Amino acid sequence: MSKTILYAKSAYELIKIMSNNPGTQVVGGCTQIEDIPEKFISTHGIKELAQIVRHERYLDVGPGATLSELLAVGQTHLPPIIYEALTNIATPFIRNIATIGGNICAKDHKHTLFAPLMALDARLEFRNQNETRTENIRNFKGVPEGFILSNIRIPLLDAELSIFRRIGAERNITPQSASFAFLADTEKYSLLKVHLAFAGPFTFHSQELENSLIGKRLPLTQKDIIQIENQVDEEFSKAATDKMMSVVTRQQFTNLVRYSFEQLT
Repeated sequence: MSKTILYAKSAYELIKIMSNNPGTQVVGGCTQIEDIPEKFISTHGIKELAQIVRHERYLDVGPGATLSELLAVGQTHLPPIIYEALTNIATPFIRNIATIGGNICAKDHKHTLFAPLMALDARLEFRNQNETRTENIRNFKGVPEGFILSNIRIPLLDAELSIFRRIGAERNITPQSASFAFLADTEKYSLLKVHLAFAGPFTFHSQELENSLIGKRLPLTQKDIIQIENQVDEEFSKAATDKMMSVVTRQQFTNLVRYSFEQLT
């Protein structure tokens, strides 16, 4: 079956082509697409969608920027949790092709960067011919109809405690793959801020849980950790209802939760 490949030189032209060609799928490096869409347009070559601009408090990253280009920003200029996640994605060859937009917008299964971006409260920008919308990545379900992902804003946070782990096969995405992210800041022997995120076959993040932990006395005791672990398990079970997840993945998540809070003892 023949494929229709469309090309655009700018974000405006990309949006216009999509408007005139309903059903056209936007793709990045196509490193995770098993079946090429019948009609598609790539962000490759659109400079404004591949820009990386560093501000004082955040980093603006175009969805067409490759993972290698983001990694090249440097360890000292990226949130540690993002740098760690990037170095755990595939191989340098794949990172030269794969885009951050493709990593975020992968269907059915959330890829490696999703959990750390959730932990950082990253925001996504979407554009069509008439409107620009922004959304917290924690609420992201898919690019709105008729819009393109035009920017990813990553807060430049350097938490006191930053933990990232991949779950599942190394350098490859499988149904058992997932990512885990944990950030924490302390102040005067108490927990000032904590962010915990999981992404894979589904996403997990609980604002209510995080808020309940603010002000927790430090160092944590083993009793505290068991109590927190039970809280997380209860919230995670709600999110995991009717979701396909292996027993091993679930146990690894539990182990990582325990390990993360043990660093605060």
